[in-house]
Amino acid sequence: MRSFLISAAALAFGVLLAGCNTGNGVVTVASTQSNLRVVNLIPNASGPIVTTLDDNSFLTPPIPFQSLSPYQIIEAGTHTLEAFVTGAPSNLIATTVVAIGEANYTYILFGPITNPVGRIVDDTFLDSGAGSFNLRVINAAAGIGAVDIYLTAPGASLDLVSPSVAGIDYNNLSGFASLPIGNLQLRITRAGSKSVIYDSVPFNYQERAAYEIVVYSRGSGTLPNVMLLAIDSAGSGTVVDSLLAQFKVINASLVTSPLNVFFDGVLRLSNIPVAGATGYQRTTKGAHTLTVEATATPGATLLTYTPTLTAATDSSVVLEGTAGAMQALLLQDNNLPPGPGNARVRVVNTSPDLPAIDVFVNFSKQISGLPQNSGAFSLELTADAVTGTTYQFSFNVAGTSQTLLTVPALSLVGGKTYTLYVVGPSNALQAGLTQDN
Repeated sequence: MRSFLISAAALAFGVLLAGCNTGNGVVTVASTQSNLRVVNLIPNASGPIVTTLDDNSFLTPPIPFQSLSPYQIIEAGTHTLEAFVTGAPSNLIATTVVAIGEANYTYILFGPITNPVGRIVDDTFLDSGAGSFNLRVINAAAGIGAVDIYLTAPGASLDLVSPSVAGIDYNNLSGFASLPIGNLQLRITRAGSKSVIYDSVPFNYQERAAYEIVVYSRGSGTLPNVMLLAIDSAGSGTVVDSLLAQFKVINASLVTSPLNVFFDGVLRLSNIPVAGATGYQRTTKGAHTLTVEATATPGATLLTYTPTLTAATDSSVVLEGTAGAMQALLLQDNNLPPGPGNARVRVVNTSPDLPAIDVFVNFSKQISGLPQNSGAFSLELTADAVTGTTYQFSFNVAGTSQTLLTVPALSLVGGKTYTLYVVGPSNALQAGLTQDN
């Protein structure tokens, strides 16, 4: 991995000259020149991404997550592209492109930061003809698996139609499909399923235009999002947010009775014990109302909470406190695949009287001073993907040798993501483990 320090002056590099559109998605430049744009869909990088060309020039200024650069002119021939997190001393990934003169290319960066991918795609397409448009699908959604794409009249049932584009695996792309124009609703399912994991408002697809649907992850293990790229003179594109989101509830409260949760006025989750967690509940993005009652005292509201769920994300609602002072903590869950050969464990301290704890794994301190109510502390541990690997977790008062709780045998499976919740008062500490993906 080449070492390279990105300077502030280099980051100010501007947009290069644009050409003219030929009408088929290729910008007309000299036959010795090509065009390339860069798309950043790496959801958990620590900052924007900068791309360099052949070790000596900056192709793009910093590109935030879910953003792209317009087409830039490059010389035809073989080039090395390198992607850096802004300010990082070494690259994330290096990719070779063999550029043909007068062709357009898209360089898509995606996947988790522990296993990033850089994919070059050739944007050349044939005229779809009158009444049609061209569509290609690129699956950049790590952990979700192969997908089917449906473009239908708004509200049409999927039960009686075949996918518009079928069975696109992760890190793969379809050919261009010629489809009838119209105001169409885009929906995505896992390959072979009719259960919708992405839904959107209708979009008017234009005659003889060409589009690339890039299916990517914001961190959910189930729900993808979409960036719609146009193959036009500018290399434009936009994020098309899903209408879907999902959440689960964790009972970390001091209420002895199990809890019931009403979702938008309807009983959705019942009898959640202390240190217990539900599975993910699929719903629509946006604001919703959760009302919490104890099963022992039905009708008596302990908490009314109105979280806003972000499109195409997984969230955890952690219930804390006593019956007279219950509160909720909303955590955004990172359910991207962990690094190869690893399991990821997020540790969350919800104890009401422990401002900070130290976390030991197999007797070695791994987290110092874990604060209350933070979802930002995760560990990646080597784990067998078939049989799992067992670890001991211990929790001490921060900065001391006083052990409050030991969990002697947690089995973690490689490729999975978990959250370990530390709940209850310091004199009766408990741990609850959830598998999140």
